[in-house]
Amino acid sequence: MQLIKVERDPLPGRVVAGLSKIGLAMKSRPWRRQGRQGVGPLQVQVLTFLRSQPNRCAMVSVIARELSVKLPTASEVIRTLEEKKLVRRRRSDTDNRVVTVHLTAKGLKAGEVVTGWPEALSAATEQLSNQEQAALLSILIKLIHSLQVQGEISVARMCVSCQYFRPHAHANAAQPHHCQLVDAPLGVPTLRLDCPEYVAAPSAEAQVAWEKFTQAKTA
Repeated sequence: MQLIKVERDPLPGRVVAGLSKIGLAMKSRPWRRQGRQGVGPLQVQVLTFLRSQPNRCAMVSVIARELSVKLPTASEVIRTLEEKKLVRRRRSDTDNRVVTVHLTAKGLKAGEVVTGWPEALSAATEQLSNQEQAALLSILIKLIHSLQVQGEISVARMCVSCQYFRPHAHANAAQPHHCQLVDAPLGVPTLRLDCPEYVAAPSAEAQVAWEKFTQAKTA
C-alpha cells in the first residue's frame, strides 16, 4: 500500500490564513448588504470612520492615513461618495488647500449598515474563556505593533506606545501596568487598541516601553 505524504503548512502560514478568513468575512459583510446600493467596502470604511469622528468630519489626508491608502485613492473614494450625496466636501475659509469631508444625513444612514459586524465578531469572541480573550488581545497588540513598524499600519493608538503608559509598574499580576492619565493600574483585558486620549510617546521611550512590555510575562 502506498502511503500518501501529507503536506504540512508552516504554523505561521496557517495563522495568517485564519486571520485572512476573518478579515475577508468582515470586509465582505458590508459589501453583501450594501452591494445593491452600489456602496463598496472602502466607501463603507470611509463612512464608518466619519461616523466615529467629532462633528462627523475629517480632512482628506486624515482619512487616507486612517485607512492606510494613498491620498489619490482616498480622494477618488470621497468624490464617489459625494456624487451619491453621502458626504460633502468643504474648503477651509483660512486655507484653501485644506479640504474637510463631512458626513451627510444620508451618509450617516448608509454607514449604519456596518454596525452589525462588530456585534457578530464580539459574539464569536465571547465563546472564548476570559483567559483566552486576554491572551488574544495581547497577541493582537503584538501583531499590530509589528505591522506598524513595517509601515503596513500607519495609525495605531495603542496603550503600549502612549506617553501615559507604564508597563509592569505594579507587582499585581492581574494589573501590572499603569496609566498615568487616569492614574490607575491596568491589566491586559483593559488595554486599548484605539484610545481617543492617546498621545504618542517619543520614539525612544515607546521602544523602551514596548521592550519592557514584551519581555515580562503579561497577565
